[in-house]
Amino acid sequence: MKLFTFLSLLIASLGTATACPDCALQGTGGQIEPLTLASKTAFSSSTLFMIGVVFAVVGFMFWMMVRTCREISRDRDNSSPIGA
Repeated sequence: MKLFTFLSLLIASLGTATACPDCALQGTGGQIEPLTLASKTAFSSSTLFMIGVVFAVVGFMFWMMVRTCREISRDRDNSSPIGA
């Protein structure tokens, strides 16, 4: 029941979520300050952390698949008849 309440509150709060103020503004066609331009090309630390987490999860899944396939291959080789 608590999970249902939490999920309903989470979904209700997503309706009020907005982009960052800089991202939500449309282009004005004016001059862009050099510092603003430099800051928009860089990733924040939280974005880099999230990208790192994604690569870590994908890398872990790939490692587990390779390890499992090697174990299955090893088991098949051990279980094959010697005279075949």
